[in-house]
Amino acid sequence: MSLNHSWLKNIPVLTRQLVGLLIGPFSTLLAVLFLGPILGSFLTSVSAQEVPPKKDIRKRQTIRIVATDYPPHVIATEKGGMDLDILRGVLDEMGFISTVRFVPAKRALSMVNQDDADVAVPVFFEADREGYYTSNAIIDYKPTVFTLSQNKDKIYDLSSLSNHRIVTFIGAGGYFGTIFTNATAKAISYNEINNVGAMPELLLMERYSAAVLDANIFYYFYRKENKNRDLSVFDDHDVFPKVEAAVGFNDKSLRDSFNQQLAKYRADGKDRLVIEKYVGATR
Repeated sequence: MSLNHSWLKNIPVLTRQLVGLLIGPFSTLLAVLFLGPILGSFLTSVSAQEVPPKKDIRKRQTIRIVATDYPPHVIATEKGGMDLDILRGVLDEMGFISTVRFVPAKRALSMVNQDDADVAVPVFFEADREGYYTSNAIIDYKPTVFTLSQNKDKIYDLSSLSNHRIVTFIGAGGYFGTIFTNATAKAISYNEINNVGAMPELLLMERYSAAVLDANIFYYFYRKENKNRDLSVFDDHDVFPKVEAAVGFNDKSLRDSFNQQLAKYRADGKDRLVIEKYVGATR
């Protein structure tokens, strides 16, 4: 049976359902992903008189970045992470110096709109509006089902999860929608946990037979101490649509210039080198 993605049309409804679930270390990612459209509507309502006049960003030597912490995409303790490193790498090639502050997702978007910051990372696509402009994708988020390769599981769509003992992140039911919740309701067992970093080891110990998590997050925690750790022990099943993460700017000309340099950066494979820095080489 083919996966029906019609649940994506219900994101505004799912967003409201998700608010009550936003707890635990994975909540930051969910807040960024789902609260963006809500914040967009809120920020659009700010009157032109309340938004400070924009400076010419090209004359400013330093670009002010605000970032939301959730490893490995943004790692506040290391002042790095995949998304942040890619952003800063492109800005560096454009001749800019950058500073970074780590703030919650809602505050990051507000700071960009109010000209208290120039750039927010990560964000997800929104149509351009006065004071806020989304870049092209800098990285893909890839929700994935992981199983042990020794079990030779075949997972073609979400309905296949009904045969498994599943572990996933807090709020996954609201994130993936009714097709996911209907499938997992029939599962042998289903558990949402705060400590997503434990998922690879829980799978290896066969406490669960399937783990559902963003691929780069899964690989990061599995290989945190050894970037060459063997990935062949897992099978990864791509039954979810990818989500493109981007950067939010308060200046359209800077966004447009960034997009041009980003294309060169990715064509040279520099984004892949950044990702491998955190998760090692993947399949």
